Parts: sequence; C-alpha cells; structure tokens
Amino acid sequence: MAEVIHEIERIRLAARISQAEISLTLGVTQGHYSKVINGKAELSSKLQERMQIWISAQADAGQETATARRIKQLAVSIRQQCIELMHLAGLPSEVIDGSTGP
Repeated sequence: MAEVIHEIERIRLAARISQAEISLTLGVTQGHYSKVINGKAELSSKLQERMQIWISAQADAGQETATARRIKQLAVSIRQQCIELMHLAGLPSEVIDGSTGP
C-alpha cells in the first residue's frame, strides 16, 4: 500500500502536478489526498485502485494526442465543478471524497 503512495507522489512531483489537480483526477478532495499521503487518513481500497490506474496511465501519457489531453482536462474540470456543487448542496465530505459507500 505504501508503495502506491510513494509512486504516485514521485510521479506527481516530477510532473509538477498539484495535489489539487491529482485529487480531482482521483475523485477526492485535496485535503483528503493530503491526509492519505501523509498517513493521517487510511488509504481505501477504492482510492488505491484509482491511484494504480492513474500510475499505469502515466506510462501511456507520452503517446497521447492533443485532443486526448484536452478531453482529460475537460473531464477534470467537470469533476471539479461537480465536487463544488456537492459541497454547496451540503453533502457530507465522506460522500464527496468517495471514502464511504458501496
């Protein structure tokens, strides 16, 4: 489990990706992501799986087209807006972070 955290942080820092950007990609808040990588929150199996998928995708990132990159950027933006809407609607952070549920 610690290996996936170490690897995602290594890649994130090397690519100069912010915690906010990667957390949106992973479907969690920046605060939750920070807590997980600093050992202050448990890494759920769902989040660990999403991290592993993201790490694997980075190997293919060099072969992406400009269109594919833009689609991913738009998806991140849409996810960010959805998270903001959920916050404004007053949903519990556990629902928004994906740390509970089926």
